[in-house]
This record gives sequence, C-alpha cells and structure tokens, in this order.
Amino acid sequence: MDPAQFKTRIEQIYADLERYSYYELLNLKPDATFDQIQQSFHRMALSMHPDRHATNPDKALKRKLHLIYKRVAEGYRVLSNTETRREYEACLERGEMRLIRKEKKKITNPEDVIDNHQARKFFKLGLEAEDKGDLKTAVLHFKFVMDLVGEHPDVKPRYDMLKDIMDMKKRSRRPASEIKDEAPKSMLDED
Repeated sequence: MDPAQFKTRIEQIYADLERYSYYELLNLKPDATFDQIQQSFHRMALSMHPDRHATNPDKALKRKLHLIYKRVAEGYRVLSNTETRREYEACLERGEMRLIRKEKKKITNPEDVIDNHQARKFFKLGLEAEDKGDLKTAVLHFKFVMDLVGEHPDVKPRYDMLKDIMDMKKRSRRPASEIKDEAPKSMLDED
C-alpha cells in the first residue's frame, strides 16, 4: 500500500474509531477462536504498530496511528481473555463498543488461575513485582509462566500490557510508574 493510501486508511479508521466494535476493528467474526484473534492482532500490529512509522514526518498521522493501535491492542486483550470477552459481549448487547471497567479486578489467589505448581510460583512472584512497580521482573516471571503453561489467557494479556508499558517507557525515557498511571483504565483492567 502506498503512503497516500495508508494515510487515507488511517484517517478513515480514526474518524470512525468510536463506532467500531473490537471484532470489527480486528476484522473478526464474533465466534473467532483465540488463534484467529491472535493472528488478526499480529497482522494489524505488523502494519500499524507506531514503531514501524516512527520516521514518518506527519505528527498528526503518527498520533492517530498510535491511538488506533492502542484500541486494537485493547480489543486483543479483551477478546483473548474468556472472562473479559464475556463481559464485552454484554457491553455490545447494551450498544457499548468498548469494555471499560470501573475498577481493576485483582488476582489475589494464583491457585484460581494457574494449575501448574511451578508456574503458580512464578505467577505470584510476577504479581508481587508488578505491585512494587518492578515491571522488568514482573515481565520476566510472567514469561516463565508462559514457558511452563503456554499462552495462558490470564497471563498473556498482562504480560503484553507490561511489555507495552516498558516499550513506552523506553521511547519516552520516563519512569514506568508515570506511564502506567496515564494508560487508559481499559488497557490496565485485564485481570
């Protein structure tokens, strides 16, 4: 796609962003499987990730692209988690296109989420590191969990979110705690 077509596409998506459901934004059917959701997200990320367009001189376009990408990532996180997907389905029935939680649900008992004993230990350590603001350690522990049990639907979105925050921190050179506080509630409320 040439740059003019790409810009037109981004302008169109941005103009209608509030009208798109996560399914429409990710070009998915409502009965999409986890693999289909993941594939669609990765396909969108390959073409729209803000880092791919960092050298584009059009700052307005880069800002719109960043907002679209954040919404795509939000949709991925919601749809790839069974619980949040169910909540989102209820939102759609009420005519709401986004899942915005009022309060963050905290996982207090890792045994409720992870069956593997060793992975459960790493998950608990990851949660503790995240609570202390040590995102690098939290990401490392969540990665260990996924190495042991695969891309668990309660771990993968949290891992991705923290990686995104760390990436934003690297780009902005600001403390991760400041960036996390600025992130939209919907992006932080996976579990």
